Amino acid sequence: MKTRITLLMLTMLMLTQIAQAQQEKERDTANLRELPFYIDPVKRMPDVDLKDKKEGTFITGLPRFEFDPIRGFGAGGNLNVFWNGDESDPFFEYTPYRHRLNAEFFVFENGRIRYAFNYDAPYIFDTPWRLRADAVFWEDPDAQYWGIGRNSINRLSFADKSEGVLGTERTFRRISDYEDNLKIAIPDGEGGFVTDFHYNQIIQREQLYNLLGERVLMGGKMRIMFGYEMLFTQFESYGGKIADEAVTVDGQSVNAINNETLVDIQKGDGTWDRFNLSGFGDDQWKFTSMLAWALIYDTRDFEPDPSKGIFLQYSHEWSVPELGSDFSFNKFMLQAQAFKTISKWKGGKRRITLAGMASLGHIWGSNINFIEMYDLSSQAEAGGILVLGGERSLRGFREARMLAPTVGLINLEMRTRLYDFKLLNQEFVLGLTPFFDAGTVWDGIDEIELNGFRGSAGIGGRIGWNQSTVMRLDYARSREGSQIFFGFGHIF
Repeated sequence: MKTRITLLMLTMLMLTQIAQAQQEKERDTANLRELPFYIDPVKRMPDVDLKDKKEGTFITGLPRFEFDPIRGFGAGGNLNVFWNGDESDPFFEYTPYRHRLNAEFFVFENGRIRYAFNYDAPYIFDTPWRLRADAVFWEDPDAQYWGIGRNSINRLSFADKSEGVLGTERTFRRISDYEDNLKIAIPDGEGGFVTDFHYNQIIQREQLYNLLGERVLMGGKMRIMFGYEMLFTQFESYGGKIADEAVTVDGQSVNAINNETLVDIQKGDGTWDRFNLSGFGDDQWKFTSMLAWALIYDTRDFEPDPSKGIFLQYSHEWSVPELGSDFSFNKFMLQAQAFKTISKWKGGKRRITLAGMASLGHIWGSNINFIEMYDLSSQAEAGGILVLGGERSLRGFREARMLAPTVGLINLEMRTRLYDFKLLNQEFVLGLTPFFDAGTVWDGIDEIELNGFRGSAGIGGRIGWNQSTVMRLDYARSREGSQIFFGFGHIF
């Protein structure tokens, strides 16, 4: 009996020592990941994504080839450098990366050039602060101007030139038919020709510099953002210039002078005065100096590709001469996003996630740089949202097709992950994303009414690359035609 008791005691002592050793080992591991401040568990990456998260430093990027109905064929590329740290990093489970540097270069057939550099560092120096910085440069000889005001939601119309002369006003169902009508050249009565080929185009040059800091609260669910932006802009009209393209009614190419453009007309007919707009013409660079701030509530589990959570934001931009600005205005945006996974399989690697976003923006002031109306908010997390039309708002409508001081936008997507694989030690996920976009504009916030929304629908392909990089190919249709876009990152 004593022998049995002794053996039992020895066994219990050995098991106790083994348990204590395991506890010490787990405690040591936990200490390696001990957070310097509290982060709510809802901000932790899903286990299925965490399992495949790459450690260390790596690069993703691809050459890009695009076709744009405005600018023709384009070529360029994106390069992303990620610093992820390793599993001992206290924030490894809570951030998509510790540092990200993005570089982009693109040139189009029409001469448009864009290059950009972006830096992002969540919890920089292991503090509750996040730092973002942007430098963007571009020149676009065919930037779009479709008019400003509530009436920009109407169908396109212009004098009919199908007989080789200016006829009665005609309404066009398709934007391609509208543009074919614009480029028809008619005799000017002096042996030459005039055309309206550039009626909805302007020459745009911009340089933007942005620095933002964010402070997290409530375990990372709440963020307060402060920032400063410098924007240098220069614009020209095509009125009186030789058109890039013009044809007679029978299809013969001719040299022609461009008539007065829409921006010239609206600057002179009182439209710009009514909205207190300026910043166009005289070939001078204009300077916009802005302070920005935002309040953000965010429970998404993984920023680049969330599977659940919500994102709520109020952002505000303020520009006055006291900041050195040539302009004086305020701009705000309210935005709500929601994500819900309704089905998942293969341990969650493959899934169906419903994603939705609703945004409301408004700009007012005594002297507004007109180009600020194009951005719903340049402080939106995924970057400025060009309104209304183009690859990140109403994807079936032409870029900046609808424009006014107050803008409403809704985007709905069903994001699917259908297949995943490894190639050269890289993680890839393939999926399809049906989507629907809707939006409208108003002349002021006091004139909001729930009608006049315009919609577009489509489907996109998605390729997830090492989780933090998402490649996007979208095809969208609207009542005015169809468009194809290729880019990086979800639109929200």
